[in-house]
Order: sequence, then C-alpha cells, then structure tokens
Amino acid sequence: MIGQYLFIFLLSFSLLGQQSDVTKQVMRKHPNGKPYVVLYFSNSTKEMVKEEVFFANGNLQWTGTYKNEMENGVWKYFYENGSLKSEQQYVNGKEDGICTDYDSSGKKIKESHYTKGKLVKEVKY
Repeated sequence: MIGQYLFIFLLSFSLLGQQSDVTKQVMRKHPNGKPYVVLYFSNSTKEMVKEEVFFANGNLQWTGTYKNEMENGVWKYFYENGSLKSEQQYVNGKEDGICTDYDSSGKKIKESHYTKGKLVKEVKY
C-alpha cells in the first residue's frame, strides 16, 4: 500500500517537473477576449513544442505537438461543437500512421494509412 502511494507521488512529481519546462503564451485572442492561438515553448531549448487553436466559443479547434520545429506526434482536430473531427499521426512533419476522420456526430467515416507522408491505404466507412 505504501508503495502505491509512493508511486503516485513520484509520478505526480515527475509530471510537474515536465510541465515546469514549458511556458504557455497566448499569441492571439478572439474579439470576445477568449484565446485564439496558444503556443507552448520549452524553457530549456526555446523551441515551440505544442500548438492549440480555439474557436471563438472557447472550444478547441486543433492541437498538436512539435519536435525540431516539425509536427510530431498526435494532432487532433475538432468540430466547433467540441466533437473530434480527425486524429492524425505525424513524424518529422509528415503524416505517418493511421489518420482517422469522424463526422460531427462522432461516427468514424474514414481511415487513411500513411508512411512518411505517402498515402498507402484508405478505408471509408
């Protein structure tokens, strides 16, 4: 039991340490004052590591991460109502992996399989 609490404490401490290396900057705001473009920069390297873009209603429009100034990792795009529109995998600025598209009700409508930016397979539902 003590081991469990120690693990949770160490995990929380580790996550806090990771977050402290990043500075959030609101770059643009909507006319209503809500954030429009928010960028996150590494304090140690000064590189942009994450981007978030919001609709005027405050819902997330898209978010994704960067590595070496290129899209890297999972990028998610949303409808204005907040439901997921698509999820894409990037490696070194190119789509790589399965990219999934959804309709506004959340139903999967397409899967696109990419390798190093090249479409290799597409499945429509």
